[in-house]
Amino acid sequence: MSENLRFQVHLTGMIDILSNHLYNEKDVYIRELLQNANDAITARKRLHQDFTPRIYVSLTESTESSPTIIFEDNGVGLTENEVHQFLATIANSSKGEKTFGDSGTDFIGRFGIGLLSCFIVSEEIVMVTTSAKTFETIEWRGKSDGTYLIRKLDEVQLEPGTQVFIRKKKADDLPGDCFNQKTLRQTLKKYGSSLEPSITLAHLGVEEELNHWSKQFAEHTKLHQMSRSEVLKLGLDILGMDYQDYFLIENETGRTFGIAYIVPHTIHMNAKKTNAVFLNRMFVTKDCQSILPDWALFIHCILWTDELSPVASREDFFKNEALELVSESLGNAIKKNIITLPDVTLTKLMHIHYLNFKALASQDEEFLSFIYPYLPMRTLDGEQSLQTIFKNHKVIYYTETVDAFRQIQDIARAKQMMLVNGGYTYDVFILNKLENLLPEQHLQFINPLEMTATLQKLDTDEELTFSNILKEMNLQMDRYKVNIEIRRFEPIHLPTLFIHSNQSQEDRELERIAEASNSLFNQLLMSLQPEEPERPILYLNLSNHLTQRILTSGKTAEQLAVIIQTLYIQALLLGHYPLKQNELEMMNRNLLYMLELI
Repeated sequence: MSENLRFQVHLTGMIDILSNHLYNEKDVYIRELLQNANDAITARKRLHQDFTPRIYVSLTESTESSPTIIFEDNGVGLTENEVHQFLATIANSSKGEKTFGDSGTDFIGRFGIGLLSCFIVSEEIVMVTTSAKTFETIEWRGKSDGTYLIRKLDEVQLEPGTQVFIRKKKADDLPGDCFNQKTLRQTLKKYGSSLEPSITLAHLGVEEELNHWSKQFAEHTKLHQMSRSEVLKLGLDILGMDYQDYFLIENETGRTFGIAYIVPHTIHMNAKKTNAVFLNRMFVTKDCQSILPDWALFIHCILWTDELSPVASREDFFKNEALELVSESLGNAIKKNIITLPDVTLTKLMHIHYLNFKALASQDEEFLSFIYPYLPMRTLDGEQSLQTIFKNHKVIYYTETVDAFRQIQDIARAKQMMLVNGGYTYDVFILNKLENLLPEQHLQFINPLEMTATLQKLDTDEELTFSNILKEMNLQMDRYKVNIEIRRFEPIHLPTLFIHSNQSQEDRELERIAEASNSLFNQLLMSLQPEEPERPILYLNLSNHLTQRILTSGKTAEQLAVIIQTLYIQALLLGHYPLKQNELEMMNRNLLYMLELI
């Protein structure tokens, strides 16, 4: 014989889940109460009753009892049947469908557990509600041990609406404690600043309407009518930053819109995003990470939407197709607004957020075609905008890496070339795209090996004169896997030029790492090297006075090796290359040799 049994729910355990696991914000019960009040008012509007929506919150304090928060609204209220349906069964609150006897899409949230969240801070919840349908008044008393009492108050006649009383628990460290005027005021403003009903806070006989000014921004038409100072003040109030520039944005559907503030300081590329989002005018989060594209770090937003789905805690949004479409659409709106900014503003923004703008330009050719004149690049003459570079030079060369730029910067300067350092973040990608977008600008990629073709070779007599010396020098440098060659080049004050390919530098770095590793890892790394790795070249400048003295000094092979090896070490250090173990030993050995000669 089988029997249907019912699960038993331990309310204390449920409260622990709410407090410590579901909600990150411990003051969430204030949001739940605001939401219930707002939903009740929305439901009463559907009955076409003539009333002025309001939410009235009071805080009472006395020396004889714990502080009490009272939430009042003049919404639709609950009938006795609805009280049994919504409040007697855990997780069957009115947020399941948010209908209050009707259906619609403009109610806030879908997953709330309603008054249950108030047990986070209170041992007992008292609710007195009068239905706008039946005008009967019901009192519901629920305790944190899971017991409750419902009674009908026939002797009282109240206007439609609901009152909720929560008295502070006796606890030293109460999470989400809003039982003081300052914290309660801040929390009500945080969650309810955009709600349509007026929210009034009363304390010690003083009443203050909290959202009269701020709720205007949630209306699309009024937002466009707000003054610059008001919009900047809202950014300071909600996001806590003193912004200087902003523009208004909305997505293609018009159902997500708001204010895009431009961050007035440099933002790290891994910085956490700051975007405050209101869903159906109720605050959801100030840290929404997915509602704007990844590149939009220089933008902080306040957004209002009615088309996204919140997660169970309603502190963020589901990462679904709807969110992706909103993010993409808002990203396009940001780009369009940036393009329309005045030159002065755009130049200032570029100076602060050049890396973020480069990130966007490297991905979006349409945006790049507009923004490229303002983008800064590192050149032989310091940092310059591309607009200045293109204006002053017919042919512009650029390198792929910082290292390549360092290798050839001296000879490029001597040849009066415009050389751009493409080794910084996003720069080479931008320059590659511009090479195709702007063929009339004659942008040209160059690598160090190409520059060696411009070095002047020795004439026949010079080659014969220095052939034996060159052979001896290469024998001495063979153990360091570098070749020595003699050329003439400018600037003549430069005695050497150290040139290597990307492959030879990778091989060098692999060998250096292997030296610092254990024997097993060393063997593994060295097995990755080719049998005959590509060698870098140390060019000696025969036009340089020092080089001439060295090559014609008549020194012994040992003495000449010391000098050439010293020049090699100098070239490595000037190029910011870490020394390998045998190079470090060679440098120390040569220093001791020179010390003995002094």
